[in-house]
Amino acid sequence: MSSTGASNPSLAAQVSKAVVWNTVFVPLRMAAEVLATIVKLNFLTQAGYGLLALISGANNGLGTVVDMGTARALPKYIPEISRLGGPRAVLRLLTAVFALQMVVLAVLATGLATLYREPYLDALRRRVLEDPQLSPADQAGLLGLLGASGWLVIGAIVALLFLGVCYDMFMAYLNSFFKQRAWNSIALAAGLLPQLFSVAAILLLPDGWDIIGVLVASVLAPAIAVALAGWQVARLWLEQRTWALEPAAPTPVSGVPWLPPGFVPYTGVSFLMTLTDFLASASFAIYLAGGVSDAAVLMAGAALARMALSYLYTPMVGVQVPLFTRVRQGEGGTLNGAYQSLVRLQLLLFVPGGVGLMLLAEPALVVVGPQYLAAATIVWVLVPCLFLESLLTTAHNALIVYERLGTIIVSRLITLLVVAPLAWLLPPRYGLVGVALAFGLARVAAGLWVTGSGVRLIGLRWPWRFTGRVLGASALLALALLGVRGLLPPLPDVVTLADRLREAAWLLGLALVGAVTFFAALRLLGGLEEQDRAQLARLRLPLKRWWLRVL
Repeated sequence: MSSTGASNPSLAAQVSKAVVWNTVFVPLRMAAEVLATIVKLNFLTQAGYGLLALISGANNGLGTVVDMGTARALPKYIPEISRLGGPRAVLRLLTAVFALQMVVLAVLATGLATLYREPYLDALRRRVLEDPQLSPADQAGLLGLLGASGWLVIGAIVALLFLGVCYDMFMAYLNSFFKQRAWNSIALAAGLLPQLFSVAAILLLPDGWDIIGVLVASVLAPAIAVALAGWQVARLWLEQRTWALEPAAPTPVSGVPWLPPGFVPYTGVSFLMTLTDFLASASFAIYLAGGVSDAAVLMAGAALARMALSYLYTPMVGVQVPLFTRVRQGEGGTLNGAYQSLVRLQLLLFVPGGVGLMLLAEPALVVVGPQYLAAATIVWVLVPCLFLESLLTTAHNALIVYERLGTIIVSRLITLLVVAPLAWLLPPRYGLVGVALAFGLARVAAGLWVTGSGVRLIGLRWPWRFTGRVLGASALLALALLGVRGLLPPLPDVVTLADRLREAAWLLGLALVGAVTFFAALRLLGGLEEQDRAQLARLRLPLKRWWLRVL
C-alpha cells in the first residue's frame, strides 16, 4: 500500500486513528457488556443460564474446529496479499478459506444432526438430572425443553457456526486495514443486539419459552451483524480498488497464489492456539463444574472478569498483529519500540483495572446479579490470571508475526501439559475455584514462556521502569479502596432493587476515588515515558491537554 496519497494513509496515521476510534467506543462497548451480563443473570433462571452456557460451550468448541486457525491468520496475510496482488488477490484468498471452512462445517453439521444428536442431548439431560440445587419445577422445565425442542438447539448451533465463519472473516478484513470505527460499530451491534432481542423474547413470549426465545435471538442478532460487516467490507474493497488505480499505488504482482506461501503452516499453528485457548477457557471448564447451577456460577464470575478485561483492552482491539506485520514490512517504527509502547499502554489499563475489580467484585456482583454473589471468588482467581495472560500475549503476537512457529507450538503444548493435570487435581479438592485455577494458571504458564522467548529470540525488552511506577500507583489505589470500602453499609438478607441502585452509586464513587488516587500517584512517580507523551500529544483526543497534565 502506498503511503503518499491522501486516500491511502500512512502506517502511523492508521494506527493512531485505530487507537482513537477504539477508545471512543469504550463507553458504548462497556454499556453493551454490562447490559448483556445484567440481562442474562436477571431475566433467566440460574438453571436456564447454566444450560445456555453449556450450549454456548459446545458451539465454541465446534467453532474452533470450523475456524481451523484462519481467524488469527487472516489479519497477518490479508495486508501482505493486498500489497502484492491487490484487492483481487485478497478476494481469492478469502474465497479459498471460506470454501475449506464450508467443507468442514458440512461434515460437522451432518454428524451433529444425525449420529451425535441424541448423545449430545442426553449429556445435557444428565447435567440437569444430576444437579441437586434444581427445584423439581426447574428440572422438569429443562427436561421438557430438551425433549420437545432438541432440534432447535442443534439448528441454532449449526446456524451460529456458519454465521461465525462469515463474521470472523469480515472482521479480520476490517482489522487488517485498521477500520476501527466500522469494526467497533459492528462489534457493538453484535454485542448489544442479542441482549435486546433476548429481553424482547423474555417479555413478550409466554412463560417457559424464554430459553427458546434466547436461542432464536442468538441466531438472529449475529445474522444482522454479519450483514453489516459484509456491507462494510464491500465498501472497503471497492475503495481499495480505487487506490489500486492511483498513479502512486504499487503495481500488483501477477501470479499471486490463492494461498500465500507459509499460510498453511501458520494457520496450523493458529489452530493449535485457538484449540488450546478453548481448552483453557470457561467455555470448556464448565464441563468440569458439575450441574447446570455450578456452571451458571462459574460463567457469572468469568463473565464479569471478561467484561472488565474486554473493556480495558478496547484501545488495542485489532491493532497488534497488523502493526507488527507492517513494522516487519518496513513501513515505519521498530519492533521493540512498538512492543514496549503496547505493553506500557496495557500496564496502564490492566494493572489498576484488575486491582480495582478484585476489590470491588462483591458490590459489582450485587449490582449485576445478587443471586450470583458466590461468583466473587471466581473473579478473585481469574482476574490476576487473565489480565496477566493478556499482557504476556503481546510477545506472542510479535512471535507469530515473525513466524517463530516452533516457539508458539511449545507454548501451546505447555498449556495442555498444565491444564490437564490441574483440571484433574484441583476441582475435586477446591470445587469451582479449582476449576478456575486450572485454566487460569495454564494460560499464564504459556504466556510466561512466549514472553521469555520473545526476549531471547527477537530482542523484546520489557519496560520494567514503567512497570514499577504502575505497580506503585496501583498499591496506593488498593490502600485507598480498602480504606473507603469499609464505609459501605452492610447488605440486607434480601437484596431489593433499591439496594442494588445504592450499591451501583457506591461502586461508581469508589471507582472514582480509585482512579483519582492512581493517576495522582502515577504522576508523582514520574508519569508516562517521554515517547508516550509525545505520541499522545500527536493524537486528536478530547481533553488532550488535561490528559497530558495528568499523565
